[in-house]
Amino acid sequence: MNILDSIWFITIILLVGIILSTDPKSASNGSGDGQLSLIFTSTSDGQKALRNFTWVLVSLFLTLSILLSYYA
Repeated sequence: MNILDSIWFITIILLVGIILSTDPKSASNGSGDGQLSLIFTSTSDGQKALRNFTWVLVSLFLTLSILLSYYA
């Protein structure tokens, strides 16, 4: 197992762990009237940071998958 395989595997573990540990219903604290703008304005900074980190992990996973397909 080379270094790309190790980073790819760690990325998968982190990504699955973060996705399974977050509650999508906790992202909105609105009154439940269905307005999309209320969901985005009520999202806390911590949830935004976690969402950004999740997208970084998804991008890293896809990039590493492409690299592994070429170099494996």
